[in-house]
Amino acid sequence: MIDIKNLDLSIRGTTILSGISASFNDGETVGIIGKSGSGKTLLLKSLAGLAGRFPKSIAVNGAPLPRRKAEARKHVRYYGAGIPLNPDEGLHDFLLHARAPYKKAFRPYSDYDRQIADEYINLLGLSPFRDSALGVLPDGIFRLAMLAHTFIGEAHAIALDNPTNDLDIASVRMLKRAVGRYVMNGDHIVIISSNDLNFIAQAADRIIILDGGRVVGNGPVGILDQETIKRHFGTEVLISKNVYNGRPEFHLFPDI
Repeated sequence: MIDIKNLDLSIRGTTILSGISASFNDGETVGIIGKSGSGKTLLLKSLAGLAGRFPKSIAVNGAPLPRRKAEARKHVRYYGAGIPLNPDEGLHDFLLHARAPYKKAFRPYSDYDRQIADEYINLLGLSPFRDSALGVLPDGIFRLAMLAHTFIGEAHAIALDNPTNDLDIASVRMLKRAVGRYVMNGDHIVIISSNDLNFIAQAADRIIILDGGRVVGNGPVGILDQETIKRHFGTEVLISKNVYNGRPEFHLFPDI
């Protein structure tokens, strides 16, 4: 479980996050939404210890994040726009290195490490590229590889920042399956910040809405009604229901 209590963050005198309080439960997928500039990315980076240390504001299972990066990454791992250092590295080797925080020095990776890597390689459709160099991967496949690296690290919680960027419709479907697989045993948390409201509505168990660096909404996916979308995003939408699961789907009105 992750608890945030009265988290404040200012950069160069500008307040970005103000009085943020929220909880994230094991086995839960939480969507963070809000218009651009609402503080979504910095909230996720704060949870992963990448925007400063907040020992009094953020607790994972009752304890602050460790100061050592390798240990902190076992608790919360952030997926954003990072780029691997070596474009000549093979995809499979790169993904296996996500297990490094759990590997003993000078010991090989375990059978379990390889099993987890192979599982997400298959889940995210990366098998045809496992021997390819990172630098030659198409943009969408590269994004899937970075997502796989995040999942394979098996942190207690993963913070996915706009994970559907550069993904085609089939890849988005695979990502949703990978998210479901990650939380299905009830011992992990997925936190997703995204501008893709349809993906959030399909993948998340709960929604947190940010506006002006504050939490202005927190509840089930059903809180995303027309009035809420217009209030926080400044646009009108038509909302239908997915015929398979009853979750909301959002459609912009055509220009006339």
